[in-house]
This record gives sequence, structure tokens and C-alpha cells, in this order.
Amino acid sequence: MKRAMCVVGEASMGASMETNASSILAELPHAARENILARARGKTLALPEADDARVREAAGILAKDFGVRVHLPSASELASDVSRANVRTAIETQAAVRKKDPAKIISHALLSDPFYACGALLAQGQVDAIVGGAVATTAHVIRTALHTVGLAPGVSLVSSAFLMALGTPTAGGESVLVYSDGAVNPQPTALQLSDIAALAAAAFSAWTGCEARVAFLSFSTAGSASHPDVDKVRGAYELFRERSPDVCADGELQFDAATVPAIATRKKPGSPVAGRANVLVFPTLDAGNIGYKMTQRLAGAGAFGPVLLGVARPFSDLSRGASPYDVVATGLLTLALAG
Repeated sequence: MKRAMCVVGEASMGASMETNASSILAELPHAARENILARARGKTLALPEADDARVREAAGILAKDFGVRVHLPSASELASDVSRANVRTAIETQAAVRKKDPAKIISHALLSDPFYACGALLAQGQVDAIVGGAVATTAHVIRTALHTVGLAPGVSLVSSAFLMALGTPTAGGESVLVYSDGAVNPQPTALQLSDIAALAAAAFSAWTGCEARVAFLSFSTAGSASHPDVDKVRGAYELFRERSPDVCADGELQFDAATVPAIATRKKPGSPVAGRANVLVFPTLDAGNIGYKMTQRLAGAGAFGPVLLGVARPFSDLSRGASPYDVVATGLLTLALAG
């Protein structure tokens, strides 16, 4: 039995709402913004936190101005036997994949929790993406994603990415960058860094429609320093090159060698990235989080995200201080990752 869904259509909510939709993602170059909007248009986004005023305002903007269908779960839906059965099925399916005891997960999961209910819809393909966290914690968002949707095939972790819009392009001419990981994994291993890079490269291409050029960042370039941290980054690049041979990448690289062609020529001549990296993979969460905030605050860049990556279907998090426009922007970026 297919459950009736509360769906906000293009004109069904917020018709009289005054918005400045043109300002959302406006820092991005026109081509990148239009690519994201085209990929999001017509898709269905679930917003579990339907009781929050910011979320309801964002739902209206998404529907009215961007042609996105929005699912806001109702109390009656959450309490229904159908919803609870779907949640159980989703949890049991992912528990089998992860070789976990579903009974233990179900005993801790509130079957009327809107995140679990929306996660079950996402697992069934009834919605295209989920964005939440305006009220719930990041831990709850990620836990629910893993319990209902699971990791993408061949991926070992959930990571995150920031889409950075630069007011002044890099010396290599790049005005849009992806920074990863700046929100989830404190000390990723070489294998995990390789996964983070693959996910970030795919996200960059989905968001911009352009080829990703990946730089594995370090305080060393081409062996200029010797340290276990450098070895980790170099190992991550080698794994990435084996697993993603068609993606342009290099490492280990210092930031200037990754983004300035003249310096890349001196420090690592012949580099396939050649100072024109557009996907920057940071060695630790410290570095990634500090890096995106420095770029945002000192260079005046637009910073969109973090958007969660690695979940089998797009399922992303918000800051609990998010504005309605933040919800809209994250929703559009997350929908753009849906196939």
C-alpha cells in the first residue's frame, strides 16, 4: 500500500511570500548555478522537521521559486502503521547489509521519528533527497541515514563537502572549488581520504558540470618533507589513482602548488593538476574546517554546505542556526546530487 504524501507543489504553498530567491546561490557563476537548479528542478525533497518555521518557509521558497516538490511529514503519517512498517523494513535491510542486529536498532529508533519515516521513503525511491538538522543533531542525521539508506556501494564512510564560490578566481582561473572533508572525519586514514576524494570529485562534477581536478593537500609537495602525515596523504593519492584512474589528480601538494600554476611548475613540473585544482582534499578535519572558514571570512567567498556525501541516496545535514535560505541552498545542492 502506497502512503499518501503531503507534497508541496510549485504553487501550493507560499504564493504570497515575498522572497529574494535570486540571491540564493547567487555567489556562484551563472553556469554552475543554472546547472544546480536544472538538476534540482522537478525532484522531491523531504524535510523531516516540518514543525520548524524556518523549514516551512524554505519549503514554500523551494516550491514557488525553484520548482521543487517538498514532502513535509504530517503527525498522522508518522503515527500510521504503514509508515512504521516501512521504517522497520528499511532498518532491517540496512542492518543485513552492515551485519548488525536489526532488533537492537529498532529498539532505539522511534518508529514515529520523522527522520526515520523520511529515510524509509528515500530508501523506497518515493523522495529524491532529505535535508534535516535545523533542530536535530548531526549525529542523529547521520545515524538515521546509515540505518535507513546506508552507504553508497564501495564507500567506507560518510564525509562532507563545501562548495566554495570565490569572488576572485585562483591564479589558475578557478572560481568554484570543493573543499572536503570539513565537517565529519577528524583523522581519516589513507583509504578514507581516497574515498573522500572520490566523493568530492563526483559532487564537484554534479554541481558544476565540469571536470574535477583533485589535489591531495599536505605541508609537503613531491617529497619536500618527510613525515608520517605526508606518507598518509601520498598513500591516499596512490589509492585514488588506482581506483579512479580517469579522474585528474595529484598529491601530495601544498596549497600554492595546487592552485597557482607558476608555483606548480617550479615545485612539481608535469603535474596533471598544474596549479588548477578545483577539488581540495584536506588531510584532517582540523585543516578542512579551518581552511573553508578562512576562505569564507578572509577572501569573502560564498561557502555552501556542508553537504553530506557517501550515503547511498542524498541525505544531508544543516546547522541548527540555519536560516530558511540556508535550508533552500542545502536542499538544492543535495537534490543536485540525485541521479
